[in-house]
Order: sequence, then structure tokens, then C-alpha cells
Amino acid sequence: MAMKKKTGDDKKTVFTPELDKTIKRGGAAIAKILKNDPEGKSVRDLIEYHLQEIDDGTRDDLAMALALAFDEAIEQTIAFPLFTNDPLVLAEYEQVGVPERVLMFLRYLVSLYGARAEDAVICLEHPDGLKQTHFTTNYDETGTPRSITMKLTRADNDSIIITDEPDSYLFLVYQLLERLAGIELPDAPDRSIKDALESIGDKVEGRIRDGARDSITGSIKDIIREPKS
Repeated sequence: MAMKKKTGDDKKTVFTPELDKTIKRGGAAIAKILKNDPEGKSVRDLIEYHLQEIDDGTRDDLAMALALAFDEAIEQTIAFPLFTNDPLVLAEYEQVGVPERVLMFLRYLVSLYGARAEDAVICLEHPDGLKQTHFTTNYDETGTPRSITMKLTRADNDSIIITDEPDSYLFLVYQLLERLAGIELPDAPDRSIKDALESIGDKVEGRIRDGARDSITGSIKDIIREPKS
């Protein structure tokens, strides 16, 4: 059965009517660039230059550079999927009517520069925010896990490294969940955070009791071992 083609009257709006027009216009302009520059080197060089070093001005600088070097329609068409680092945005572009050749080029840009472009957005919106976390479990010579090393990297690429016992991280997770549970919306149906808090809370209380018992036991043993004067 033949598919019915959409007419101008029944065409669906994907984003907003104005943005759809801009993206369609930008897609057509990028297609013209790719005719003379099949690899899109002029676009890639510009993006790569501005993403070499990232700070809180990178996002705006790159957007302005794209608009000045080409035009605002091209800038918006490229910036939208690039700064969100979301290939799904490009699936919506297909519905807008962006040519397949341009979609392939935009996918390539996102795969090359999306992660760094997203970092630029984070650096702009949350300059003191958390960009990346990394955890490593440390074992002794018997293969028993003894400590965990945590590396936290900020949006500005400053980082801090902490190595501590598992119990310390258990208390940290408990405190984080406490804060998260406190800012949940009162009408939110999802109790996952509160359930996790209660579960970890039981473990924390158990560790505190065990720690207190071990401390008391150790003190008693020390007293027993003390020589009589």
C-alpha cells in the first residue's frame, strides 16, 4: 500500500515552527558547503579550534564563531545536537527534512566533538559542577578488598583523589541519599531514593554497632593484658 505523502497543510511540527524552518534552512546551507568541501573540513577545523581548551566561555565563543563564519541557521543546526551530545536529536532532524548527507555529517560531528562540546555546556552552566567520577577498589596481597580510591573531576578539570576504607564510603553514600531524599518533590511517586536510604541506613547502623562492640571488646582486652602494679 502506497504511503500518503504529507502536504504543506498537514505537515507535523517537530520542534517549533520557527526552529523547524531554521533547521531546514541550515541543513540546505550545510549541503551546499559539503558540495565544495565533501569532508566538511572548514566546519570541523573551526569546531576543533574552539574546543582545544574548555572554559566557561567556550560554548558561546563556538556558537558565535559558527554564526560569523557561516550563518545563524547553520550555527543553530550544528549547535543543537552538538552541545546536547544527543544523536537522538538527529532522528528528529530527519522528520524536519534535513538531507541524509547532512545528517551523516552531523552524526560524525557529534561522534567526534559531542563529548567535549557537552563539557563546554557543563562548564558554562555549572562551573563548579562534577564532570566525571572514577572509582578503583584496592586489594591486599591476599586479594581481599581493603580500600577504595575515588577521583572526582570538576567541570574546570580540577580534580581530587581520596582513598579510604569501604565503611567511610558507606557513610558518604548514606549522607548523599539523605540530602537527595530531602529535596525530592513531595508529590513524586518514586520512592527509590527513600527505599535505598532506609536499606543503607540499616547497614550503617549495623556497622556503628559492630564498631562500638569491637571498640569495647578491644578496650576490655587491653585492660586484661595490663600488668598489675
